Amino acid sequence: MATLLYRIGRFAARRSIAVIVGWVVILGLFVGGAQLLGGTLSTSFEIPGTESQQAIDMLDQRFPQASGGSAKVIYVAPTGGQISDHQSDIVDNATKLASLDHVSGVTDPWDQNANGQISDDGTMAFTTIQYDVPTTSLTPDDDADVVAIGSEAAVDGVTVAYSNVADPPAEGIDYTEVIGLVVAFIVLLITFGSLLAAGMPLITAVMGVAITTTTITIASGFVDISSTAPLLATMLGLAVGIDYALFIVSRHRAQLIRGLDPKESAAIAVSTAGSAVVFAALTVIIALLGLSVVQIPFLTVMGLGAAISVVIAVIVALTLLPAIMGLLGKRMTPKPTSRAARRELAAEGTHRTMGARWVKLITAKPIITVGVVVVGLAIVAIPAGSMRLTLPDAGYDPPGSQSREGYDLLAEGFGPGFNGPLLVTADISKTLDISGALDALHGQFVGLKDVDSVSQAIPNTTADMAIVSIIPDSGPDDVATQELVTTIRDMAPAFEQTNGFTYQVTGTTALGIDVSARLADALLPFAIVVVGLCIILLTIVFRSLAVPISATIGYLLSVGASFGIVTAVFEWGWLADLFGVAKVGPVISFFPILLMAVLFGLAMDYQVFLVSRMREEHVKGADPHTAVRHGFIGAARVVTAAACIMFAVFASFVPGGSAVLQPIALGLAAGVFIDAFLVRMTFIPALMMLLGRTAWALPAPLRRILPNVDLEGEGVREMLDATAWRPLDEGEHPFAVAAEHAMVEGADSAPFALRAEPGDLVVVSGASSTHPEAVVAAIAGRQRVLSGHLRVLDEALPFQASALRRHSVLVERPVDVDAPAMRLSLPPGALSVLERLRRDLGEELDDLWGTAAAAEWIYQVSLAAVSKARLVAIDGTGIPTAHLQHALGIVHAALPLGTTLVVAHHGARLEAGARPVVVVELKPAPLVPEPVPELAELVPAAGVADASASVSGPVVADDEDPPQNQTPSPTPEKR
Repeated sequence: MATLLYRIGRFAARRSIAVIVGWVVILGLFVGGAQLLGGTLSTSFEIPGTESQQAIDMLDQRFPQASGGSAKVIYVAPTGGQISDHQSDIVDNATKLASLDHVSGVTDPWDQNANGQISDDGTMAFTTIQYDVPTTSLTPDDDADVVAIGSEAAVDGVTVAYSNVADPPAEGIDYTEVIGLVVAFIVLLITFGSLLAAGMPLITAVMGVAITTTTITIASGFVDISSTAPLLATMLGLAVGIDYALFIVSRHRAQLIRGLDPKESAAIAVSTAGSAVVFAALTVIIALLGLSVVQIPFLTVMGLGAAISVVIAVIVALTLLPAIMGLLGKRMTPKPTSRAARRELAAEGTHRTMGARWVKLITAKPIITVGVVVVGLAIVAIPAGSMRLTLPDAGYDPPGSQSREGYDLLAEGFGPGFNGPLLVTADISKTLDISGALDALHGQFVGLKDVDSVSQAIPNTTADMAIVSIIPDSGPDDVATQELVTTIRDMAPAFEQTNGFTYQVTGTTALGIDVSARLADALLPFAIVVVGLCIILLTIVFRSLAVPISATIGYLLSVGASFGIVTAVFEWGWLADLFGVAKVGPVISFFPILLMAVLFGLAMDYQVFLVSRMREEHVKGADPHTAVRHGFIGAARVVTAAACIMFAVFASFVPGGSAVLQPIALGLAAGVFIDAFLVRMTFIPALMMLLGRTAWALPAPLRRILPNVDLEGEGVREMLDATAWRPLDEGEHPFAVAAEHAMVEGADSAPFALRAEPGDLVVVSGASSTHPEAVVAAIAGRQRVLSGHLRVLDEALPFQASALRRHSVLVERPVDVDAPAMRLSLPPGALSVLERLRRDLGEELDDLWGTAAAAEWIYQVSLAAVSKARLVAIDGTGIPTAHLQHALGIVHAALPLGTTLVVAHHGARLEAGARPVVVVELKPAPLVPEPVPELAELVPAAGVADASASVSGPVVADDEDPPQNQTPSPTPEKR
């Protein structure tokens, strides 16, 4: 992972102009695509499989005239007057409304079919508009036409209002995101002390959000997407986009302070901090995609849209950001006397900062710190026990808005339950007594507690379905209305037994109950899938059980406290005016699971950012307590800034936000603040200090099974070390093969050293317990190098093995070849080599391996002999020396003199014409590791019997490294 990210970062930093232009072009394409292909966002949602949704679906199929949308134009008489005084104006107004598009019928208050459209005191009335399409299919112009005609009745002191008519688009500019960006910029400026560095994360974050929103717009032209999806994606995309860029830029500037080349620093920052960003983003993505477990389509789409925003934020941070850093070069380097430089040096213990003082304070008595945090957050979470959920209606819109005004007037004139009628649907296709069925359906609900009125049962045109409207006494979000829905549904089985058909209940309250039930059933699977996968991921990343378990415990504390704060503000009304809460009452039904998903991902972000620095210190050799302190100091500033930015972005969506977004934004803002400052930066360091070495413990079976993820960039450091080792011969040219202290997987040998020039014959031999064929495979780029240095054809192994394989050929011993393989025709020159090998060695190799295996080996050697490879490696183990010597003579004659030949063989010395011969004699690996492993000796080609490794050619003592970029001395003459 780290090496891949290093290559990506290096490419972007070195080709900065091309990468930046590429991103600008991509943005332009997406913006153009959004304008050409974009659709409209949906304000409705479906809950498949629930009773309320089944009732709605049946209405669509059998009662289309009732399934269409409806709206109300409300007329209020002037003070002291009666609405009947204005009857003619209102009737005329209703006639004009009937001429609008998509209007299938209009019922004025005095129509013969009107039912209870005049208030009891006679001061208020309403006209009902029935559409032939759902209200979600209406355009803003359709709603504007209703308002334009309805306002004509506002004469002689009559007040006109509207229900279920969309509010007109807000005038002016929405500064929500701008406020969040301004606060983020201020935090970044304080963090970095540089306008240049502070602006960079904002640029990349805005780029990512722009691409995300245009992607969602394009997708809306092909699938239904909820109107809240882009809001959540924007909110989360801004937050994580700034945070991820902040983490990488911070590491980059820290390296610049130490004198690293800017382009190289950008690549290393992407490989180290970028690795943490990738794994942190994975936890967020897993949590968001886990919303699909709930099986509510619009919620799945919201999670998918937010996950896309995180993916794009990561891609931008790993490509566009290093391009900008590479372009700016040393201009991002903090001045040595600046606060930023002093803070960076604090991580090395040379300066004292607030982070250093804080970690010293909380870890002085860690048991007290842990106890205070747990008890304090448990107290904050107490209100969560009384949290109630609902689906917000117009009553949750901002006071003074068109929809809220109509909602309040209907509640005032016709009772609170008028805004939340229950609709009962019944399938009466199996009964012959239609009249009796309608009477029974109507009488079932008359006289029930909390029922204000029950309409007559109305059949459809085919008389196979009937509907009844019930107006409760209580409002849609009241507990009494929820109890009424439960009572009506509980009565259904007995009703079916008596009448032979049953009914279903839908409506705002019924939908809210069904959504809450679906979400409650999905919480456990969601927790198992999301939390389980993330625990596994964190276990792999940190190679510890304590780290992911403590992270999960801290997350539960944060979630509980967030729920408690949201309940206290939105349901209890604490500080509701301060936060601009439109209506005190239950919160939206999918708030809990959505907050759990997003906050889990963000919490794991901080866990990875903070603990990865602690682990980095631990891997470098620091004891557990020192690793906690130094790791905290190194990451505290970044985590603090990231949390402040996240808090600012989320909090900016609270004032004036919609009823859907307000509790989510406040919950995330509170959750981020609590999780970052109380859990990750207080609870976790204290707990890690208590655990000591246990914090990094991992059972041996898991240690063997789990892959070792290079989160600290150790692989990058090894790669840079390997590429920097480049010995040269006397002519200042790289060796064809050079090795120092090299150990190869599967060789079972001690470390060996080697120097061979182009055109040499390298013979790898050794004791019977060693495996020279593994070393030969490694020289050909096909076996892993475990340690030390091995450079072949100027490619550092194992990091540039793929490049080496393009210029090398490996002929392996045939294994279990029962029948001749399908072969391609031989290239020119290979046929003569094949014929010579068959003529001279065919019978002997047939006896040794069998006909098929011998033929396969001869065929592969013939191809290698005429290939254009610069290095040919042959596994000759198991072949008698005389036979192998003869084969090498044939191969040598076909190969160019500049091609290096490498052979594995257990046996006597081999030669290949006049080629200089370099012999490597492998020594068995010691059974007990010594403090300083004995290296293989390099001796002349004649060999020394007890040498661990002998090389005919340049000699290097086994206790010293050759001088860099020089030929080791002494250099005996090759044979």
